Amino acid sequence: MRKFIALSAAAAVAASVGFASDADLKAELEALKKEVAALKKQTKGLNAKRLKKQMSQLKAAALNDNIKWSVDFRTAYDVIGYKDINDNSSWNQIFTNRLWLGMGYAPTNNVVFKGLISYYKAYGQMTNTFGANFNYFDWVVNETPNPNGELRVKEAYWLYFGDSFLGADIPWTASLGRRPATDGLLASYREDQNPKSPLGHIINTEFDGASFKFDLSNVTGVSGMYFKLCMGRGMTNASVRYAGITPAFVYAANPSNAAALNGQQLVVSGNGTDYNKVPGYEATDLAGFIFVPYDDGQYSVHTTAFKALNLPGIVLNSQTANVDTDGDGNNDAIAGSFKQVGDMYGAAISLLAQGVGDGISDMLDDTNLFVSFAASKTDPQDGNRMLGSADKKTGTSIYAGANWPCQLIENARVGVEYNHGSQYWRSFTYAEDTLAGSKLATRGDAYEIWFNKELVGKTLTAQVRYTYMDYKYTGSNGFFADGGTPVEVDSVQGRMMNAIDKAQDIRLYIRYRY
Repeated sequence: MRKFIALSAAAAVAASVGFASDADLKAELEALKKEVAALKKQTKGLNAKRLKKQMSQLKAAALNDNIKWSVDFRTAYDVIGYKDINDNSSWNQIFTNRLWLGMGYAPTNNVVFKGLISYYKAYGQMTNTFGANFNYFDWVVNETPNPNGELRVKEAYWLYFGDSFLGADIPWTASLGRRPATDGLLASYREDQNPKSPLGHIINTEFDGASFKFDLSNVTGVSGMYFKLCMGRGMTNASVRYAGITPAFVYAANPSNAAALNGQQLVVSGNGTDYNKVPGYEATDLAGFIFVPYDDGQYSVHTTAFKALNLPGIVLNSQTANVDTDGDGNNDAIAGSFKQVGDMYGAAISLLAQGVGDGISDMLDDTNLFVSFAASKTDPQDGNRMLGSADKKTGTSIYAGANWPCQLIENARVGVEYNHGSQYWRSFTYAEDTLAGSKLATRGDAYEIWFNKELVGKTLTAQVRYTYMDYKYTGSNGFFADGGTPVEVDSVQGRMMNAIDKAQDIRLYIRYRY
């Protein structure tokens, strides 16, 4: 302020030199001095630093009192085809709309809230909703087109940032809530988005839980090194409130000690113990870690390992294995029940190059290459079968890919990916958004090529993608009990089952993001 006043006075004096007498100049200087004195009196007590701080506080308060929203809206057209081992084919075309409403709020510099509301629906009313309960299974509810197009919470969590941990130079974070657990690293490339928490090779499933990340690069001197603890709950054993006090009517030929009502016996199920345990179930939990031993921004190594407890699946009932459901005298169905059967271990290591070489060419500088190896091992409990076997079974998977800037079309990328899974491979990739089935879970070979194009920057984009899955064993998309039993597709039993041999998905989409 003072500098501005002085410069103004000098300019006024310079402007008047050529046109005023000495008396006039002296009078003008005296008047200017009075104005300066008056300005000093008005600004007395004001502190520039304090004003700046107050302005920053006002600005921060104005911004932090508002949630920042984002929009991600995708319209996709999928052509899906299946062919069984007996050469029977089935094709369909599906239009879908998917809307993600993102939200973020940062009341302070070290606390952030993030949320994501999802709507995912097929065009029109779905004719056959049989089996829709699994469509609403918590692990996949936002990655499968739902009949009614409900708005559902896909993510909701808070994130705390710490500058040091227990006095050591270890920046750290803590987070609780509905975790960002889909479209992780590697799988994120074909989805054209920033990678989320897990390694996409072995985990791509929604869950509720917590994570704690520790940046070790400062204390070890190794670029990008960090360790992250992850915990989640995939299924609770708590009963639904009021579920145990609904009256039920059961048929009784000779009702005793109860009032007979039109040939029925009135039975009140449950005893009103709200939120008690569901009989026969325990919570399905997962705990593990992500460890990055090296990441210099171009070359990196990513590892993960976990244990999942009390995993569920369809268990075949041998006493009613042959059931005539349509009354034609033929046994045409297998009865079973949904129960928990045991635990599972999983691990993966991924090698990633984000840029090949250094300055060899513009294309190689912007080329991504990766290869990943993963393994799973079942641990049946209490004499149950996992993946159709009472013994521990190990499965393995390879995931490799490359993507680079298209040389023929500007602002576009091309990617190719390959997967191979063994007989007993089992991944947690149920939420992978490929309508024909999870290619990462394939017991056999999967091939994919995709093309992503910016139409109006990142605001409006398009994708063309082709996924081809060649199954060697059944059960790729099953759960952890008998429904995940691997039967060789090209076998007598496989032909009797009309086992799916090939699956294809051609996808075209237009996507708006803001």
